[in-house]
Amino acid sequence: VLPDVVGVEGVSLSIIRGAEMSSQEGFSVRGGSLTKPFISGLAAFVVEHPRGRLLIDAGVGRDVRAHLDTTPWLLRTLAELTVRRPTVDALEGRGLRPSDVAGIILTHSHWDHVSGLADLRTVPVWITPEELAHARSDDEGGTLYRQIEALGPLALRELRLTGREYGPFETSHDVYGDGSVVIVPMPGHTPGSVGVFVTDATGKRILIIGDTSWTREGVEWPAEKPWLARRMVDHDAAGVRQQLILLHQLQRANPTLQIVPAHDARVHQTIKNF
Repeated sequence: VLPDVVGVEGVSLSIIRGAEMSSQEGFSVRGGSLTKPFISGLAAFVVEHPRGRLLIDAGVGRDVRAHLDTTPWLLRTLAELTVRRPTVDALEGRGLRPSDVAGIILTHSHWDHVSGLADLRTVPVWITPEELAHARSDDEGGTLYRQIEALGPLALRELRLTGREYGPFETSHDVYGDGSVVIVPMPGHTPGSVGVFVTDATGKRILIIGDTSWTREGVEWPAEKPWLARRMVDHDAAGVRQQLILLHQLQRANPTLQIVPAHDARVHQTIKNF
């Protein structure tokens, strides 16, 4: 069971739908259909708070098509990319500059979560030490991150989860100290992956789980990614499996909680546009 929710005036969550990749459900969740279409959304989530605006993940950059070329050939073959709106353009469309963003919380360091960093270099980027070490390693999933960092320093900030337990999570980090944005550890997909709870002004609580699952079925059934996808992208498949069991139980114990996989476009449609 999670702590009681307390809505904080002025807090809201919206989404920047940066791009979409179309493939089949069976490539995204174990037990899914190989004939049923699935749209994977590439997004940044925007938290408005009286003390500052945050992004959860950086979404896509203006050069996202070139960024896709850093991924394995098989991924590029199995999915077709459609670009909607890079993160920085969505901000500019609202009259905002990068300096109007207080920080970016990375759920993890894979290409489709860091692409937008290329256009937002001056914005503080919060990343766990474990994830930063992983991104800078020779792992293929961090190729784009390393390329972006090589072009010039990023405004990195160390994210340490040293706060009190939050529901089933042993540690946490309460960003504003008011319970509206709480980061929890979610290792498995990568060593330093995190999940982010956001509670808006109405008391609605959402948990963004990064790539622990690509689909809502991954939590509801529960089910991991297909074998080939696990081999390609999950650092610790057994760790991901344990996280999915926990998330499945968490959803059952907290039925009003909305769990949001970072790439399920169907779930994204339930979140208001930025």
